[in-house]
Amino acid sequence: MRIAHVTDIHVMVPPRLSLLFGKRLLGTINLMLFGRKSHFTDTVQEALAASVEASNVDAIICTGDITAQATPEEFDKFERIFGTLFDAQPTSLVTGNHDTYAFLAHKNGHMERRFGKYMGSGEFPRIHHLNDSFSVVTIDSSRFHILSSGRIDKSELRRLDQLLDGLSDRRVFISLHYPLRGRDGGPYGPSTRALSNARDLEAVLTKHSSQILGVVHGHEHHGFTTLLKGGDHDIPLFNPGASGYAWLPEKNRTAHYNIYTIGTTNSPLDISVERFQYNGNEKAFVPEPGGAYSTGR
Repeated sequence: MRIAHVTDIHVMVPPRLSLLFGKRLLGTINLMLFGRKSHFTDTVQEALAASVEASNVDAIICTGDITAQATPEEFDKFERIFGTLFDAQPTSLVTGNHDTYAFLAHKNGHMERRFGKYMGSGEFPRIHHLNDSFSVVTIDSSRFHILSSGRIDKSELRRLDQLLDGLSDRRVFISLHYPLRGRDGGPYGPSTRALSNARDLEAVLTKHSSQILGVVHGHEHHGFTTLLKGGDHDIPLFNPGASGYAWLPEKNRTAHYNIYTIGTTNSPLDISVERFQYNGNEKAFVPEPGGAYSTGR
């Protein structure tokens, strides 16, 4: 089974004046005056959709931040670029902090109302069965907050423990927006943009490590992979890096996405990773030279 993992696409549309208040006003200033607007482009995002479509994967996991500021126009644009692709095979989607950017977008569940068919239903964690032996478990870690930090409700962690107990005969990916660990293997930080109770989640995951293929996430725009140590085996943590990033060779930055190939054994270690990066000269995504994560970015 082959699964594409995309994240932090950050589709952008300049917000209407009527939407410029609160955090969205601050975000627009950051986008327009401090250059972040140039970090993400339609060209790369459209190439991303085309590349994943051409890869003929069996499923897609998207770990959030599909928009820059969670405006209706950004959700519309995202659907135009990625709707057909996401409809073509099982797709699992979770929100990122940018998708709950404004209070009303979070309170009224704008993203869930628009893309609920990819997000599942009911209380989190939610389970997406992709075949007879493999599932994706999605965790809600994003919230409306003046900072970029996330948190998982204690009740959700209890339900996750119970859910994994009931899935002992299946192999699973855990999908959420926030990293658990940094690229050096230590706790991810700073606290202003981290998952505030990451250690509580780690305790649940290591208890069930024998069935977990990996934890997939986004949030950090420069990709990396590391390990969550403990339990029956170390759990790999995968972040491809921002999938909608502009091609900026002078800064050694570009967009990435992963494809995971899951073998047919019952081993949670039976997984391989390919990483693709956008090349502006070819105007397409190509395999990362040297293999996944060899470039260190």
